[in-house]
Amino acid sequence: MAPTTMPRCPTGALQSELRLRWELQFAATHFQRVFNQSLLPYIGEIVQIFTPLASPGILFQFAEGMREPFARLLSNRAFPPATLNEAIRAVVPGARPVIPDNPGVDQHDAWWRQAAAGAAIGSSFREGGTGTSLHIAFNKGLCDVHVDRNGFVVSEDGHTHWDLNGLLRHLTIDLAGDKVPGVLYTGVVLDRRQRPIVQATIGPWFAVDLPSRDGNDRTAAKFGVQIVGSFGR
Repeated sequence: MAPTTMPRCPTGALQSELRLRWELQFAATHFQRVFNQSLLPYIGEIVQIFTPLASPGILFQFAEGMREPFARLLSNRAFPPATLNEAIRAVVPGARPVIPDNPGVDQHDAWWRQAAAGAAIGSSFREGGTGTSLHIAFNKGLCDVHVDRNGFVVSEDGHTHWDLNGLLRHLTIDLAGDKVPGVLYTGVVLDRRQRPIVQATIGPWFAVDLPSRDGNDRTAAKFGVQIVGSFGR
């Protein structure tokens, strides 16, 4: 997750070049998949590009007048509308829900979800599931949109919970990868238009069975190597 203070990217021609970076396009593609609309109109000045070993994505300032529409978009996807009219206005065909990291103190699972949001720059939302997961955090001035290689929050039957092994993968690949040298190796193959054909990271794999599936009713920890990423377009 991006810290609150970042070196600023130069303006002018370089800003145009940054908009062509595959990491931005990769995040924008996943944003389009989840929200069924483009990320690009919300982007003002680009502050930083996140490149592997970090989770690929972008930190940017909102384009003029676009923060409030962005906040409404996230709110509509994360919180059930209070009235039928609000629900009708919030409908975006093909869009998917996102899960807030901080659901409010009245939620039974608030403590761990708030902990997950602790490193974010402000309000934090993530795509549900244990696979590739879009993660968004924003405050009054900045927005961080990146693609975690391992999701860990699952919403089923109206209840949200974290997946232990998904969390372990997230900690080792997405959070520790760019902070612990030598733990991960990553590679990207781009086409002539600088779009990723293959984007993969290899690193440690941890899994815990609770209880063990060996039939002896024991907890078992497993270790190995995993490869995660995007293969093909």
